[in-house]
Amino acid sequence: MSFHLYRELHLGSHSKDEMHHTHESTFPFFGEVISALSYISWEMEIEDLVHSFHLRHSKYYFLTLCISSFVGHAREWWDYRQSRVGKGRKSPIQNWSELRACMRRTFILPSFDFDREIEKKKIEIARRKKEKLIILLREMKELEEKERIRIQRREQKEREKFEQELREEDEQQRKESKTRERV
Repeated sequence: MSFHLYRELHLGSHSKDEMHHTHESTFPFFGEVISALSYISWEMEIEDLVHSFHLRHSKYYFLTLCISSFVGHAREWWDYRQSRVGKGRKSPIQNWSELRACMRRTFILPSFDFDREIEKKKIEIARRKKEKLIILLREMKELEEKERIRIQRREQKEREKFEQELREEDEQQRKESKTRERV
């Protein structure tokens, strides 16, 4: 079954933009910036999603969501590629693996060290996570310090109040004692 036929039969009146809209919080766009690194970033985000989608949806649905995320140059590339499929010059893409292979050939130069760049990207992501963690830890320490100071101040006030009550009690007792001595 061709992708277009699948889309007509299974997606009905829902356009690819409507489908993407329902998953926009999880599906990243691709094509605003075209570079090997932007493609790798997009692919890695899609790879994180592919397993959960394949469990719940068909491969065509996932493929449609991927394609609906194309904007700008990527959308133009896809439309041109599909026109060549229509003319019989290209084979239709049936699943995410085929799309990924085709996009790698298109958006990544052969001289590009894919594995190295993926490792660099993973390191960058880990570094960002570490930075966020450091910021969170710093904020937690600041909150702990503020809480410690708040508790110290409360205890100091309670201590001062207690001492004041003791002084007042002592003063009251002295007054009573003087009053008794006079009598």
